[in-house]
Amino acid sequence: MNYIEAFKKLQEYSKNLESVEYGELMDILKNSISKIPIPLAKLRPESSIERARANNGTPLFKSIEDLGYIKNEEVIKKLSKFGRANKPHEVLFYSAIQTSKLDKARVTAIAETSRLFLDNNSVQMDGELFTVSRWRNKKELIIAEVVFAEEAIKNNEDIKASYEKQKQLAKELQGVDTGFFEDFLIFISNEYARIAESHNDYKISTAYTELVLTHKDVQGITYPSVQTSYVGANLVLPTSIVDEFLYPEVATTSMLYKNKMKMTIGNGGHFCKKLDNELVWEELDKKYITPKEELLKSLIEE
Repeated sequence: MNYIEAFKKLQEYSKNLESVEYGELMDILKNSISKIPIPLAKLRPESSIERARANNGTPLFKSIEDLGYIKNEEVIKKLSKFGRANKPHEVLFYSAIQTSKLDKARVTAIAETSRLFLDNNSVQMDGELFTVSRWRNKKELIIAEVVFAEEAIKNNEDIKASYEKQKQLAKELQGVDTGFFEDFLIFISNEYARIAESHNDYKISTAYTELVLTHKDVQGITYPSVQTSYVGANLVLPTSIVDEFLYPEVATTSMLYKNKMKMTIGNGGHFCKKLDNELVWEELDKKYITPKEELLKSLIEE
């Protein structure tokens, strides 16, 4: 089948991904559509890259290994589901970067990590503890942009600007079916932006990620954050890129408070600037911490 027929088949498969094998999706993308468009952007050196981890009862993490990507083989064996970009048992570095609408990337990182965000009726007035680590890239990175989702374009001016730029670049390319280019990227972007009912719903976005990251010039992929209504941005990097180009700068603790649709994030009271193998935590001066009672006032229903 030609690339148009293959694309139509992919669109049909997306309606019921639970019944479709991942290998079949990869085969369509790799061998039938073949030349998949990859919009590219540059992540400038020393960009702020933030990653969150739920403490889940651990007061303070002890090692930088706890804050980076998963290395414990026993834990990896238990990763049996698709993520928005990863296959089962595949480890990637999920993180967040700043946007003009949400300059505090830690909000995006926590939103994407917390299960509370998935449940509009959840209540957590005692606070859910997170550790947020900030990383920097030593050199410029070339990343793929997933910027064609309709809702993301509406909600995020950065996404809209990137979308218009990528459309213009496509028009300037010789021998490119620009109609297919745009239709395909809208479809792929909507797959990244879909609100999943099952982990199987991530199969197409994962397959696209896998193919994109095999390109010799691509070092990561960025896409809008569903959990922040697309105003935040996620960044996914292979572990090899993290090892070679990233270094940790600082870590802090944060508390998420939530009362159904209302939520706020407060300081968890600790920070760490010595991120060698062993983390050395310090207590933040209480004058810099907003009292819990003040934070909860904004969550109390009138």
